[in-house]
Amino acid sequence: MIDFRYHIVSIVAIFFALGAGVVLGAGPLKGTASQVVADQAERDRQALEQARADAIQAKSLDKYRDDYVAKVTAGLTDAKLASRKIAIVTMPNADGDLTNSVQDSLENAGAQVTTRVALDSKLFDPGQRQLIEPLVNELVTSDITFPADSNTYQRAGQILARSVLTKELNKPADGESTKILSGLSDSKLVSVKPTPKDRADLVVVVAAKPPTPLPDNSSYTDSVDFIEGLDLGSAGSVVAGTPESAQNGGLLKALRGDSDATKIVSSVDVANMPSGQATIVFALVEQAGGKAGQYGGVDAKNGVAPSAVQAKEN
Repeated sequence: MIDFRYHIVSIVAIFFALGAGVVLGAGPLKGTASQVVADQAERDRQALEQARADAIQAKSLDKYRDDYVAKVTAGLTDAKLASRKIAIVTMPNADGDLTNSVQDSLENAGAQVTTRVALDSKLFDPGQRQLIEPLVNELVTSDITFPADSNTYQRAGQILARSVLTKELNKPADGESTKILSGLSDSKLVSVKPTPKDRADLVVVVAAKPPTPLPDNSSYTDSVDFIEGLDLGSAGSVVAGTPESAQNGGLLKALRGDSDATKIVSSVDVANMPSGQATIVFALVEQAGGKAGQYGGVDAKNGVAPSAVQAKEN
């Protein structure tokens, strides 16, 4: 963008200079046009060099910040999630590299990631809504209790939770788990890899960056309801995303605008940074203790992270 902008400025200057030359011809301002071009070219060169220097410095500082945070926080999350089993659920179009980084941070904190469940966009397609409700009714098990005021997507979240999650520690997958995963997979609503042997007690949901053009925040209502259902069927949930996801058109923005959801679901909007990945760990610890918080750098109600004292105590 910088190169192009200055290139345009130079071209405009040349046209002005040429116009002046045509009008003045060999008159008293002869030579002015070439000098204008030369002066503008020199200013462009200096501005471009400064912009490049600023960009290099900013990139270097970003790398320094991330490296510093990674080194300083190394060890702070050690064993914070020991003995905990965690399932990762990715929203449609969630970034694979981001998901891998989140998984690494969880495993470095001592957790076992039991499975990764990828949600298909078909699940939240308004045109497919008529498929979801009968499927929920078909896959419900006798040990699932739906809240009286729950809706279809909250129930769908609970259904998925029953297959890969549990509120208790160390519960294996069973026949009902297999039945539910088969039903959801056969309907092309989710894909699961690997098929879990054990059900996790905590869940991290990885949000995607907002699409272009930006959707209305209300378009995520079903997604937020689904995540609430995951929380209801587990010991705790954290939604992880990038700063873009916490701005208009993003899932975290919609989640944080739902007062009922934020009472039970936590979120971190800097999951692409080492500090954010550590915050995901601390937020899961907090969730396991029955608390929720909204953390990060974009309209995060509870600040950058759970307090150091809280994290230490847990």
